[in-house]
Amino acid sequence: MAEEKYTEQELEIAHRGNILMQWQFPEYVKYDRGALWYILAFGIGGGLLIWATLDGNFLFALMIILFAFIIFTHHRADPLDLHFTVYERGLQIGDLFFLYRDIDKFAILYEPPFIKTLYIMPKGAAFRKEIPVPMLDEDPVAIRTMLLDFLTEDLDRDEENYYETMNRIFKLW
Repeated sequence: MAEEKYTEQELEIAHRGNILMQWQFPEYVKYDRGALWYILAFGIGGGLLIWATLDGNFLFALMIILFAFIIFTHHRADPLDLHFTVYERGLQIGDLFFLYRDIDKFAILYEPPFIKTLYIMPKGAAFRKEIPVPMLDEDPVAIRTMLLDFLTEDLDRDEENYYETMNRIFKLW
């Protein structure tokens, strides 16, 4: 009888269990910035650069130049498509797989059309306390119902953090 051989990837997928739900989302939102946004950004950045130079604060001037360079080069690249998958034994976000026992809780913020985000909070996270996953056109009730079978919901979370709000309003990243 022939012995069946499985690749390491096939064994890893089998260990995760069946796929319960999945969707794709962009790595980041690529905002459509009009001419007014660029005029304002150039004016504010230029004003801060002149002020930093006149004040003799060349480190701040260098930071402004680097910030402008990062924003403009970041905007030129297209975001990668990431996969979010709910398995029987855990969640996969892009290349990261989390067993349910390694996730503290989740939260869903749903205020269309602006905010439609699932937040995953891993246990013992040193730097990133939460991982935002855009839900796009997915049904938040179905997602919540499915995740409640495995995880605790953070009902105290009722708004996005300050960084995400500023990013969305000013179309930075």
